[in-house]
Amino acid sequence: MADSVLRRIVSRLRPAPIATRAELESFLEERALLIAQKCAIDYCRGKTGLASYALFTEKPFLDALEVCRWEAFAAVLGDLLILAETALRPHAEPPERERLCAALAALHARILASKPAPGHRAEGWHDVAAAFALALKAASTGAPREALDVADHSARRLFETLPIHSTYRELDQEVVYGAVRFRMIAVNQEMRSRIAPADLARALLA
Repeated sequence: MADSVLRRIVSRLRPAPIATRAELESFLEERALLIAQKCAIDYCRGKTGLASYALFTEKPFLDALEVCRWEAFAAVLGDLLILAETALRPHAEPPERERLCAALAALHARILASKPAPGHRAEGWHDVAAAFALALKAASTGAPREALDVADHSARRLFETLPIHSTYRELDQEVVYGAVRFRMIAVNQEMRSRIAPADLARALLA
């Protein structure tokens, strides 16, 4: 028991590096889910207050919340991959950068395809994956991106799909955007501290 507790403490203080495609995939999927879910649910609970207990039992609300969470997840995942490209770019020679972008775009598409298709996207995420591949390619030819450069894209997608009528949330845009920015910055800092960029770039290019 003591050894198990010690291992958990060490793993939190010194998390394993991210050096492989699978490790990057797992990290980004977990963090994108966290940002999308946490920001959406926290806002809805805070906005509805004591009524949230009843609201979170209503099927129409829960269905709309699922739409928000999925759409925000896809957006956050893409934006985190753009930040990953920034971190990895110096470790890929210019002729290799197009292949690096293709590998990251394929990762985005694979993560989305690995999930059961949500009810509002019975035909899958093909349009989102295609749009992201173009966005990533464009981002890769510009200045390196930081979390604040991409966070508002995710925040906008989350805000516009929130299951609260626009009349009641129109004054809360900055609150929602701020929550997404805060979490995006934290995840980017964690990612930059954990990735082994040279090893990860080689793994993605292999």
